[in-house]
Amino acid sequence: MERIAYKPGPEGLVLISPNSKEGARLSEWSVEPRQYGKFLRAIFDEWVRNDVGKYFVQLFDVTLESWLGLEQSLCVFRQTCGQAMAVEHNGDLYSCDHYVYPENKLGNIMEKPLEALANSAQQTHFGLDKRETLPRYCRECEVRFACNGECPKHRFIPTPDGEEGLNYLCAGYKLFFKHVDRCMKFMAEELGHQRPPANVMQWIRLQDLQATGKK
Repeated sequence: MERIAYKPGPEGLVLISPNSKEGARLSEWSVEPRQYGKFLRAIFDEWVRNDVGKYFVQLFDVTLESWLGLEQSLCVFRQTCGQAMAVEHNGDLYSCDHYVYPENKLGNIMEKPLEALANSAQQTHFGLDKRETLPRYCRECEVRFACNGECPKHRFIPTPDGEEGLNYLCAGYKLFFKHVDRCMKFMAEELGHQRPPANVMQWIRLQDLQATGKK
């Protein structure tokens, strides 16, 4: 999924902030949200029956962290952000690799210590904004604990009640997280009893057999 964030300027196209309301549009090759959710669901169904413990899929691992009540290791699913800064070749430091824009420049590590820039009020505010700017639709969502609105850069569509700031991929994530709920609960339970989560493969196959009425 990509949002074209350029507008015409006197010298051609000019890059604009992902928060800008002017000129940005969704690219023609971007995936439709529910298509993305169906894709994730299909890959998960294959993985959970055949590949747990053999192949590791980052999104599935992070999803299990959510069901275990852990802080997600992938920044886009955390409640707050700001720990994935980006540094340019000249030492310029920006709040995030998704936000390398003039307004998100924290300073230069050749001129000021990295620790001071990372702990600055500007960066703290940037990180907390992810949680504080969630629309009500997200705050009341049953899968918020797993999604947390995902990356703020993708929050550019209105909620069903018209509030701004909904993630473009919301419908897809909802489809995915609701689909994996029972398997994630099983794997979390196995880990809680110090058993391998790969046991889910045998469990889900038995569930499949019972659903089809086979012995």
